Amino acid sequence: MQEFDKLLEFQKHGCAICNKPITKLSKRMNIDHDHKTGQVRGLLCSGCNTGLGHLGDDIEGLKRALKYLENPTFKQVKLGELN
Repeated sequence: MQEFDKLLEFQKHGCAICNKPITKLSKRMNIDHDHKTGQVRGLLCSGCNTGLGHLGDDIEGLKRALKYLENPTFKQVKLGELN
């Protein structure tokens, strides 16, 4: 529990990704870890932890998701062509 508290303090009592305060979470913080090494990476809210899990902890997948958010498909296609 001491290690959890140390991480929580370092993260200013919020999620390491979205910074949502622990006091605003409906569920407990998740202890995020590298699935290959087992090494703890930090504390995440359920949403951020699930997001990483769905993308398979894959940095390239995260980069593609970021690229998509910055430039969604509809911006690349003439809207009239979608119908």
